[in-house]
Amino acid sequence: MSASHNFSAADIMSANIEGIERGLKIAMIELQIELREKLSKVGTGAGYFGGAKKLGFFRTRSAPGEPPAVDTGTLRNSVQSKPQYIAGTGMTSIVLAGLVAGVNKDARIPRWLEYGTSRMKARPFIAPSLEVIRPSVAGTIGDQMQRSIKRMKRRAMKAAQ
Repeated sequence: MSASHNFSAADIMSANIEGIERGLKIAMIELQIELREKLSKVGTGAGYFGGAKKLGFFRTRSAPGEPPAVDTGTLRNSVQSKPQYIAGTGMTSIVLAGLVAGVNKDARIPRWLEYGTSRMKARPFIAPSLEVIRPSVAGTIGDQMQRSIKRMKRRAMKAAQ
């Protein structure tokens, strides 16, 4: 004996939104991982002595066009994603929260590194990371939408029993 259920447009829309949100969360975690990998590399540019107080350590800068070389790890550790509710829409967006606000309390630093300044050539790391994950995002969101629809159907079947 089989049971059938007619789903309302609201049910289907709710399941699709759930799937989109889950897919975006997964994509943001993939982006976070990719950014942290890019920001973990040792530079291949010029070397210099620098560091806290008068100790000074030998360090290697990143070459122009490369992601910023890891120095203290502050930029890398600041890469965090978090859900953010969009007022009045009933939807949630995922934002790179830490990268914007958590770098030495100066949100301009990632922008300077990504695009360069009049005194420094760009060290892009955001755009290249986005390019790495871009091909899989649509598939991830689609998979999560299908999973949400299946969950909706399973719940309806359980409720019908």
